[in-house]
Amino acid sequence: MGGMPRPTVVSPDELVDALMRVVAGRGLDVVSMRTVAAEAGVSTGAVQNRFATKDALLRAAYERVIDQFAERVAHHAALGLSPRAFRRALLLELLPLDAQREAELRVAMAFTARSMHSPPLTSLYTHGYERLVAAVETTLEGDDPQRDARAAVAVADGLAWHMLCAPAAIGPSQAVAALDAHLAML
Repeated sequence: MGGMPRPTVVSPDELVDALMRVVAGRGLDVVSMRTVAAEAGVSTGAVQNRFATKDALLRAAYERVIDQFAERVAHHAALGLSPRAFRRALLLELLPLDAQREAELRVAMAFTARSMHSPPLTSLYTHGYERLVAAVETTLEGDDPQRDARAAVAVADGLAWHMLCAPAAIGPSQAVAALDAHLAML
């Protein structure tokens, strides 16, 4: 029985950090209470004391993803960009153009898949989606800004999905060019 004893108390933020590292390093398929505990250097029981279920842990990670996205959007908003430039900056935040956003999107994808079968998770997902569409909508004019906002978000989401699932088929420069082409039509 060598080695250092494992801490018995761990913060929820430390566990979400550990989950994000697991996702970034090994993917979603290996995420479990046990792998998060091992990454955080604590017992599985210590994780379960903070999060009763894997869904609860994923929810906390998804809430962090939403918060981090909102912080980046607020940063762009504070720059005083034109509506067109702000819309582009906001939608680019949805693409996995760096390691942080890739990890966030992998968590978001897992959460999205689980939300299809869980009303509480569906509610959180719906709220996040509606906030995103509303933010994009504020940058648009025309006959139906909400429709155009939904389309722009769908384009960015689709590009992000394909960048994560088929990185050899669509890289960052192709995704940005495709997004820019769509935005030019608005």
